[in-house]
Amino acid sequence: MRVGFLQLVFVMLLLGLAGASYWFVFKPAAERRVTWQVEIETRKKALNNLRQSTQGISDLEKKIADLQEAIRFFESKLPQEREIDQILKEAWEMAERNRLQVRTIKTQKSQKNAGYSELPIEMNLAGDFRGFYSYLLELEKLPRITRIGQMKLEKISERDGDMLAKMTLSVFFESGDGNRQVAGAR
Repeated sequence: MRVGFLQLVFVMLLLGLAGASYWFVFKPAAERRVTWQVEIETRKKALNNLRQSTQGISDLEKKIADLQEAIRFFESKLPQEREIDQILKEAWEMAERNRLQVRTIKTQKSQKNAGYSELPIEMNLAGDFRGFYSYLLELEKLPRITRIGQMKLEKISERDGDMLAKMTLSVFFESGDGNRQVAGAR
């Protein structure tokens, strides 16, 4: 079989058509596909970042409600300013119940803070250390927020256990009329 000139030209045209198809059709299509894939990956990453960012939003309302409930709980532990006399009386009675002698109780100037006030009370108590320890345990169990800022214990006699306690007890209370509403509460 002999290959003629026309057959050779036909084969060359077919090869030229295949090359032209590659350069003008397949190569640009492959480049567009790569560009689209890069764009798809970029958008997938952005979508995943958005999902991660918004994932906690549904829990945010629950967290806010929990925090508002915690604020209400602590506010319920704050007595009204008009109840301070009752708190002082209660502290005095607790000391007597634990066989402590109340030497002095002095209220200092209250310190106002955001939404609450703190009233420091200087107390001098004398008696047996076991009674003082029981007194501290009772203070801890009070249904309101208190704090002992300073405490100094001194032995007052040769008998074991007799002591003098100088301490500053801070009582926290709601300042004003107590009709504040938690921010965001309805």
